[in-house]
Amino acid sequence: MEMKKRLRTAGIIILAVVLMLLVGINSWRTVAPTTVLIAPLAGLVAASVAVGLGTVSGVATALIGGLALLLLGSADWLLVLNYLLLVLLIGWVIGWRLPLTRRLTHQQLIWLGIVAGITEFGLNLVQVAVMGAVTGAGWLIFVRLAWLPGVLTALLFAVLVGPLAAGWRWLGRQLLPPEPPSGDSADSPRGPVEIDLSHKDKRKQK
Repeated sequence: MEMKKRLRTAGIIILAVVLMLLVGINSWRTVAPTTVLIAPLAGLVAASVAVGLGTVSGVATALIGGLALLLLGSADWLLVLNYLLLVLLIGWVIGWRLPLTRRLTHQQLIWLGIVAGITEFGLNLVQVAVMGAVTGAGWLIFVRLAWLPGVLTALLFAVLVGPLAAGWRWLGRQLLPPEPPSGDSADSPRGPVEIDLSHKDKRKQK
C-alpha cells in the first residue's frame, strides 16, 4: 500500500513537472542591459502543489521542474532558487502539509493564492536586484524593468494558485489511498470510560 501511494504521488509530481515546463517555456521575457529576465510563472505550479499535496511534493516539483527548465535554457540558478524558496515559505505558512481529508473553503484558497502572489513578488524583486548587482548593470535598473512583469506575475499567482491547488487535492483524493482522520484510530482515546456498577449493587441487595 505504501509503495503504491509513493508511485501514484510520483505520477502526480511528474504531471505537475510537465505542466511546469509548459508554463516555464512560454513565460514572458524582459530584455535587460546584460541579460534576459524570465518571469517566474512556472513557480505557480510548484506553489499550488505545495498547497494541494504538501511541501515535500512541492519541493520535488520545484527542484525537478526548475532543473529541467535550467537545462532547456528557460531558467537560471536564481530562478530555481526562487521556486524552492517560494515553496518553502508557503509550506511554512500552511504548516508544511494540509491533510487531504481537510476541506478548504474558497476563502482559504483565495487567501493562500494572495499570500503566494505577495511572496513571489518580493522574491522576484530580490532576485532581479541581485542579478543587476552581480552583472554590474545596477540593481535599480533591473528592478524598474521587472516591476510591471512582477506585478502581473503576482496577480496570476493570486488568481491561479488556489484553483490549481484544489485540482491537485481532488486528484490526490482520487488516486491516493484514503488517509485516516486524526484521532479516529482504534487505539486513540475516545473520552472518559464509564463503568456501570448498578447490576453489582442489585446482586448485593439480593
